[in-house]
Amino acid sequence: MNAAALSGPTLPSGAPKPDDDARLRKTAIQMEGLFVQRMFAAMRDTVSSGEGLMPQSSAQETFTQLLDEKLAEQVPAQFDGAHSLANALYHQLRQRIAPPAQESTGPASPT
Repeated sequence: MNAAALSGPTLPSGAPKPDDDARLRKTAIQMEGLFVQRMFAAMRDTVSSGEGLMPQSSAQETFTQLLDEKLAEQVPAQFDGAHSLANALYHQLRQRIAPPAQESTGPASPT
């Protein structure tokens, strides 16, 4: 047997490997989660924490941050679809990593 037969099927140059594709999709979902977490933090910043009977303690702040992190992990999974932010990020990043192959019909003939 030759070395090419042992290495398995080859992908066209520039095409992402299946495991790279899965990692890219996971990364896009994580980026959407980070965006959601930052959005929650920005929304909470608009509400003054001094309102109420007692000022917010450091324990409450920690709890709120942990709650936002947990929600940010779950939101991308609930809103996964064709129009999700993670899907748009995935397609944009995939195009940058492996641009679509251009069909070539041979050298252009001068006119």
